[in-house]
Amino acid sequence: MPKTTMLGPNAACSRLFLALLILTLSYFVYMNYLLFVRVRDFAIHRDLDATPADPSYYNSYISCDVNPICDVTVKSLMLDNPNHYLLSPLAVIVDRVLKISDQSWISPNKISAFHVLVAVAAGKCVSSDSLSQRRFGVVLFMVRSWLDDLDGHVARRRKNIRGEYSEVGSNGYWVDGICDSLGVLSLIIGVYYFIRVNPPRRGYEKLLPVIESKELGSGMLYKKKSPLGRAAPKVLLLFVGQLLLSSAGWNRYIALYQDLLEGQSSQGHQNSVTGSSFLFTQEDIQLTVFRSGPFWAITLSWTLVNVHALTDYLLLAIFTDRLWEYVSSIRYLGYVVLFTVLGLTEYHYRNLYQEFFNSATSAYLKSGQSLTPFENISYRLT
Repeated sequence: MPKTTMLGPNAACSRLFLALLILTLSYFVYMNYLLFVRVRDFAIHRDLDATPADPSYYNSYISCDVNPICDVTVKSLMLDNPNHYLLSPLAVIVDRVLKISDQSWISPNKISAFHVLVAVAAGKCVSSDSLSQRRFGVVLFMVRSWLDDLDGHVARRRKNIRGEYSEVGSNGYWVDGICDSLGVLSLIIGVYYFIRVNPPRRGYEKLLPVIESKELGSGMLYKKKSPLGRAAPKVLLLFVGQLLLSSAGWNRYIALYQDLLEGQSSQGHQNSVTGSSFLFTQEDIQLTVFRSGPFWAITLSWTLVNVHALTDYLLLAIFTDRLWEYVSSIRYLGYVVLFTVLGLTEYHYRNLYQEFFNSATSAYLKSGQSLTPFENISYRLT
């Protein structure tokens, strides 16, 4: 019997897939490096009136609508790589060709509702016994993810919002969140039905003969033990818990960091405790935080463990026929990683917030000492 490879008996297909996977990962690493250089060397907010003579001027060789590192925001730094570097630019390109944003009868909410139907079809395919159908379901769910990027792009373009941004509390925010949840739920239901019909096995068990007593000529019946079958729903439920925890944490910290770093710019921030104001701009705060090592560590961690990334890993496991291996290997480890990231992010945010808004920082400015609040923040973040 020929040896089965990751993608089936065709070794050439397996090697091609592996090469594409390595190429894609290399592209993500390269884009993350470019993003780091973009934040390190240029102003965070692009001045549309700036000239190449300006040292902070960022010259993009392609349109900034397509270039995912042109407009840097909190959400873009915390977004998973497939969405940020592949699906989002593709959504912009398709919108330019088809002029979807200019069609008044196509609303972002309608696109969100439509991608739920695509997710339901993907979940149905994923539940199939056929590996080829399950792979087709993965492709369908990636189309759903692309539609999710498209509805966000259309909404931002119509409101003249540059870069990735979550309008927390708006109708579109809730509709998009509900539709995303229904889409992931459809995928999980498909995975559950597949596992229920095809329970995981701990290798080949010894066949046990069973003799029917009523009919002498009935012969022998054989059955195979499946010791892991009952554990499969529990393991899948643990994975669903990770999705919920990741989604709640990711959305919470995007909202908090956006409010702190990307709120309405002004000449000073009012201190909620003492009533005093700081004379450094929000752009100064944002630039200092965005260039700090701890913030980069936090955002990079979220690109790897946010709910979209966990779903991407699940889709890859389905495509490579390693579903059980994936969900069983992270059933406990995933919680350890998530709680670690959540704890570090909470500590970083609270420390950042107190540094910006406590009375001690304001006192530096009032006392006329050489260490300004901006310098104090910069020192503590690096």
